[in-house]
Amino acid sequence: MITPFEMAVSSVRVGVGDERCDMKIVVVGGSGILGSKLVATLSAYGHEVVAASRRSGVDAVTGEGLTEALRGAAVVVDVSNSPSFQDAAVMKFFETSTHNLLTHGAAAGVGHHVALSVVGSGRFLKNAYFRAKLAQEKLIKESSIPYSIIQPTQFFEFVANIADAATHGNVVRVSPALIQPIAADDVASAVASIAGGPPLNGTVEVAGPESFHLDALIRRSLSARNDPREVVTDPHALYFGAELSERTLVAGDDARLGAILFEEWLRRSIAETPQTNPQRVENAGAPIQPAAFKEHEFRIIEVPPGSALLVGDVVVFNVGGRFCATQNTCTHRQGPLSEGTLDGSTVTCPYHDAQFDVCTGAVLRGPAREPLETFRVLVDGEVGRTAPALQSHQQETRI
Repeated sequence: MITPFEMAVSSVRVGVGDERCDMKIVVVGGSGILGSKLVATLSAYGHEVVAASRRSGVDAVTGEGLTEALRGAAVVVDVSNSPSFQDAAVMKFFETSTHNLLTHGAAAGVGHHVALSVVGSGRFLKNAYFRAKLAQEKLIKESSIPYSIIQPTQFFEFVANIADAATHGNVVRVSPALIQPIAADDVASAVASIAGGPPLNGTVEVAGPESFHLDALIRRSLSARNDPREVVTDPHALYFGAELSERTLVAGDDARLGAILFEEWLRRSIAETPQTNPQRVENAGAPIQPAAFKEHEFRIIEVPPGSALLVGDVVVFNVGGRFCATQNTCTHRQGPLSEGTLDGSTVTCPYHDAQFDVCTGAVLRGPAREPLETFRVLVDGEVGRTAPALQSHQQETRI
């Protein structure tokens, strides 16, 4: 393996002062965890960087704002991500957004298309997200624009989400398969390095400097945060809907390695976590009140899969990675649904056990007779926002 990782970063630093040090680079998904780090890194090396996201009026899925954002751009870096992992939704997101970026990029004369994929995209096809990433890669390779595809392993920052997705009650059931996670800071450095250089017209893997058994990694992460959940090792446990083989989540021998160790990152992450953060619960019933957020906005990390969060008078549910939202009060006797129980897409009212589908609002079991009002959930980087449904009692998650 190529190590140390700083060898990759050095190509960005070498670029300062040459003819490519002040390129216009458009970062699609520039407001997310990785995107914001990447924008800062590229800007520090003298490039003109545009952080493109729906917040800035650029939507890769609808095409809105792309013509203006890409005008004069030398490089497009796509680090956007689908807010839903459901089969049809995640495939639609990556196929549609990638097609639009390539089409508008070609028209604008973009000379380098850089995209973030995932290690294992071609060998974990039982998983919808990996299938969608493989489809994205195929579109890029077939386009007329020179390209570079970067396949990172799972981020350190994603470990908590893995645990949440595998949680049933107080038990986290995970596979002992190997995983080679990497810090988002290291991924940002790798992407910046490649974006500032010539197109690879190929694929490069980036990974963390250490491999772990997934069950041991989850156990260590939860223990460090005093999380009482029990980790159960199960070779047949599902990883977002599919079983893992031993090396599905690890990189190959030619991968570029990051420099940040997991323990180092974990200590820093815990130290930076405010003591007032809410504890992780199945249903978080208290409304969030962050000063920086506007009305109807929330932090998506506060709604892990299988949980609910009250945002004003609306309750947001995370159903297997898809966000659905309804009125908080049951239509029978006004019971608070944010305090009910969520099983898949079904919420049970804590008062009289009426049940509703949280994505459609439909009544599934009485005594309630009237459906719930539903709302759209719009996701932009780390922030979600509820909005009125396009039609009564119908929900659409905008991706």
